[in-house]
Amino acid sequence: MLGYIRNTIDLDLLVPEQSRSKWLDLLRELGYRFFHGTAGFAQFESRDKTGPPVDLMFVEQETWEKLLEGAKEMRIGSEPVLLPRPEYLVALKLHATASSTRSKPEVDWEDIRQIVRICQLDPTEESFRALILRYGGEDALAKIQIFSRKQ
Repeated sequence: MLGYIRNTIDLDLLVPEQSRSKWLDLLRELGYRFFHGTAGFAQFESRDKTGPPVDLMFVEQETWEKLLEGAKEMRIGSEPVLLPRPEYLVALKLHATASSTRSKPEVDWEDIRQIVRICQLDPTEESFRALILRYGGEDALAKIQIFSRKQ
């Protein structure tokens, strides 16, 4: 939705922790089966294999509210969805790359590179720099600075 297309077959949704049970119930009602999860993450697959896999990432209410700030309404088909600001998507990806259960962090890094490039994000801008340092540390900042120089 930001102009970077990656071949992926799953649907990733970010949802507030307080509505976890509603989302779990909804996916079961839609014919999905839970197959993997952690405290902050749940993965589902369609029982009859007709629907795409769905990944839910649960965030605390404070994080949810912050992500809503500046979110842009877009459409998937006829449904309205909110897309967080690109800086927040980078922060989410940085958080994902730090997970010990992440099998392919290089995919997240390519997403980060593309978001930085397409959205012309500047890692020297104070608030974006702070997000990078908080969720990825100095190594992530150095990597993203290299990405932004190559724009």
